[in-house]
Amino acid sequence: MAHDYDNQLIESVAVRRARLTTALLYGNNPLQRRWKSSVRTFFFSVALAAVIAAVCVGYSFVTNLLEDLREQQQQRAASAVVLQLSSDSTYDDGGAGFRLDLTPHSGAA
Repeated sequence: MAHDYDNQLIESVAVRRARLTTALLYGNNPLQRRWKSSVRTFFFSVALAAVIAAVCVGYSFVTNLLEDLREQQQQRAASAVVLQLSSDSTYDDGGAGFRLDLTPHSGAA
């Protein structure tokens, strides 16, 4: 009889440990926890996808902005005009004075 009581005690402790482990891992209702876990994972995935999309859009915007600024600077450099004042004794109309030459800037220094 004592032997049966010891076996029952050991078995009951083992069952209790298994239930506590299951409750710790899965909560009171394993089906409810699995559903909540799936929904939580889904929302986390959606949030992560939104962050990745925002980073891609931001990177594209910044690179496009920098490219536009670079093109504008190249256009300004290509259309720059160098002013040269030279003293010339005669104009086309026969007068004397300074002559203003407008020459496009080649970009080379």
